[in-house]
Amino acid sequence: MASRFLTPTQPDAPPFMVWNLDLNEDGTTPHEKSFIRLPSVGGAQSCAVRFRLLIGSTASIDATLHTNYPLDGSAYGRTKFHQKKFNFNNQTDLICEFRIKRPGPYQYYVSYKSIDAQADDRSDSIAKTSDANPMVERIYRGFTDKRTPTAYFLVDPQLTLGGQPLALDGIVLQSVSPKWLGKMSSWGRQLAVSSKMGYNMLHFIPMQQRGGSDSPYALYNQLELSDDLFEPGTKAEEKDQKLRETLLEMAHKHKLLGVTDMVWNHTAYNSDWLCDHPEAGFNLENSPHLRSAYELDAALVRFSQDLPNYGFDRMVSSVEDVDRLLEGVDQFVIQPLRLWEFYVIDVDAAVDAVGSAWDAAEAEMLDADRQALDAVDGDERNEWLRAYIVGDRQHVLSTRFGRTIDAGRTAAVLRVLVGADGDKQAAMERLRALLDLLNLPSYREYDADVKAIQRNLHERVKYERLDGGSWKHGKPVGDEYKIVDPLFTTVETPDGQRHLANNGWIWGGNP
Repeated sequence: MASRFLTPTQPDAPPFMVWNLDLNEDGTTPHEKSFIRLPSVGGAQSCAVRFRLLIGSTASIDATLHTNYPLDGSAYGRTKFHQKKFNFNNQTDLICEFRIKRPGPYQYYVSYKSIDAQADDRSDSIAKTSDANPMVERIYRGFTDKRTPTAYFLVDPQLTLGGQPLALDGIVLQSVSPKWLGKMSSWGRQLAVSSKMGYNMLHFIPMQQRGGSDSPYALYNQLELSDDLFEPGTKAEEKDQKLRETLLEMAHKHKLLGVTDMVWNHTAYNSDWLCDHPEAGFNLENSPHLRSAYELDAALVRFSQDLPNYGFDRMVSSVEDVDRLLEGVDQFVIQPLRLWEFYVIDVDAAVDAVGSAWDAAEAEMLDADRQALDAVDGDERNEWLRAYIVGDRQHVLSTRFGRTIDAGRTAAVLRVLVGADGDKQAAMERLRALLDLLNLPSYREYDADVKAIQRNLHERVKYERLDGGSWKHGKPVGDEYKIVDPLFTTVETPDGQRHLANNGWIWGGNP
């Protein structure tokens, strides 16, 4: 926390606390103060925050503070930054200070002028006849604009309970699930119990409308409270009013404050909102690398639906049943999908393309590349050839045979490999052998991924079908209880179907 000092005030005025933050020479915030927490505001005591720079430091020239704290008293906007200049405080300090009047998390950074040591062109620093003060103007044009990284400060809220301040360290919190409390009109008994047990704050996990999984963290409608908390037919406005009345009852009657999670980004797979905003999810357009995963997912769904047509019973009751079912997945799902095509170079297509480039004879190897090729052998030569003929092409699992080579460069290197007297047929045979060698790591990658698929499916099916605590235990494999829960949800949009990945609890988000 920043250091603090009391500034002189009129004798009849309440204390005025100023929190000082000394910035680094380059205007950045010291590492140990990269997150600043200021006490709550309001009541008899108010406070201010003061940023200080040493005169003569790198960031001291035309130093300006930018913050999204509403300095002018306007409504808060996360991306709306207000500016305030640093001013001289004494012979050593520049300061920028403002009074804190509202709680919340805020951002700030410092902009300033600095000499660009890397710049060679000083033509803009030449004095001009239009300069009011030629010397000053010439020097000023030699500076470039700089800014520090964004830093943060948090102003604690001022909590009161029963007319008395409640410090954050004094919170005694109990987490509750609204969907297990019943109708909101009957919460009084539970609230009284929580109060008698010594709690002074209830944390409600999300109470908005839940999606198909019935999880409070997978919301069908983020903007409306759940129907099961109210009497049938209660309108959205009436729900909001009832919640306000309940919170007032909590505070005044039971001496309880309330907080809740605001999980706007936790959207259920069956939310209507996704139909209008499919771009909010990872789909096959914005995340094309998911194409192969979607094809496997869709094939598993079809296999679940048509299981008896493949000679399997829908009930899975033993480990032997799981083993047989997974053998069917391998035979009727994985093998027919030919997923290895997403990994490897299409040898026949590549040979045709390089054959045409051979006939055109337009590309030649550079002398430096010839020397580099001659300098390596064995596995190192194969790796060099792979890098040379593939070039900077990026490969993702988005299309079958998406891994390609540069036909012109490949034709050029083949002429070197087969020698000056080598013919086209010999070159193409050499190419096939080379491509098979280059494809080998990709086939190994595919084999490893298939083993992971089989292992994960086996363990998941065994748990869900054989563990007595699983929701699929004793349920038949079919459209409602698929072999495994689908990774993708298909939504209907104005532009057609979109397939969105249910990334769920994948930290970092991108599946």
